[in-house]
Formats: sequence, C-alpha cells, structure tokens
Amino acid sequence: MDRRRESRLFVEVPGSYEVAGSAQREIVFSAISATGCRLNYVEPHIAIGHVIALNLGPIGPLAATVRWRGRDSAGVEFHVPLETAIVDFFAAFCGAAA
Repeated sequence: MDRRRESRLFVEVPGSYEVAGSAQREIVFSAISATGCRLNYVEPHIAIGHVIALNLGPIGPLAATVRWRGRDSAGVEFHVPLETAIVDFFAAFCGAAA
C-alpha cells in the first residue's frame, strides 16, 4: 500500500543539506513532490526526526523533517509544501510523474 499523498517526479538534481551545528553536505535528490523528497548519499548520523535545511538545485533553503531512513538515503517532508510552480520547474527536467 502506497501512503504517499502526491505523485512523485523522478529526477537527479544536485543539492545540499545542513543540520543545525554541522557543515553543509552535498547530496542528490531523486524524487520530489510538493510535500517531500528522497535524498541520496545522506550521512549515517542523519536519523528519523532530524530537522534539516535543504537546497534543491537553485531552490532553498527549505526546512524539512526526516520521515524515513535507508542505508544511504532518506525521505523528508517539507515543513511548507512546495508551490506548484516549483514542482513544475523540476518536472520540466524529468518527464512524467510516477
């Protein structure tokens, strides 16, 4: 059962994240919707519940909370959903939504 509220766009866009008190880290995000995204190459100490500041390509910083964690990836939920124009900006680079 898929609990997602919105369709995801599959992309490969460089970005960065920062946790309060730590250095900014480079990442790639590979899926995005208005309410969140998937981050790849996340540091091992980033855990569910951490609040991070994201820069997704030229967009940001955006506040987000880590909602799930994999070996080197994580899913985050944006504190404020993205506007349609921002999602459309990324859609221009990736094709159809999943």
